[in-house]
Amino acid sequence: MRSKIVKLKSILTYQGLSSGYSFRSKIKHVHNGGVRVIQLKDFDDNYTSIGNDCYLIDSDIVKSKYYLKTGDMLFTSKGTNNFALVFKSIDDIPTIASSALFVIKVDETLANPNFVAWYINQSKVQNYFKTNEAGTYNTSINKKTLEEAPIALPSIEVQTKIATIADLHSQEKFLGNEIMELQNMLVTSQLLNSL
Repeated sequence: MRSKIVKLKSILTYQGLSSGYSFRSKIKHVHNGGVRVIQLKDFDDNYTSIGNDCYLIDSDIVKSKYYLKTGDMLFTSKGTNNFALVFKSIDDIPTIASSALFVIKVDETLANPNFVAWYINQSKVQNYFKTNEAGTYNTSINKKTLEEAPIALPSIEVQTKIATIADLHSQEKFLGNEIMELQNMLVTSQLLNSL
């Protein structure tokens, strides 16, 4: 059976799609801060993971309604890399997204967030963004463009299988790169030792 094509907005919860938290001034790291902030600079591995150097801020600045939950999608709306990834809570520190990111809450009875993020990152949706981006020098994707993004939607079962395989594939690529780096170091040290 062919997947139906739906607009992203049709598979969101009532909280749907919102901008990350907007700071009035530059974000400053607070050593013992109680809330972690994810910014564009924190995306690693070609926007497939979040690094470990996120800033912390005072917890009394931000209301808990901004706290991310596992399964929330983060979308980079500014710049040329408009990718999505699914937030996974790693500890007890509440985490928020900065305003350079959209937070997307998918209705999990309709769609698997990991599948939706994977699909957004594929060329079909990426091409849609390229033809609908705003601005010439600093490009961005606005909320309406993101809500209208076309998503191919197979059954939840098929979505889950695709998301699992895609995740295993990216882990395999990551491990492959690690192995290559270790081999390079080993060969280089052996060559140097032979001098």
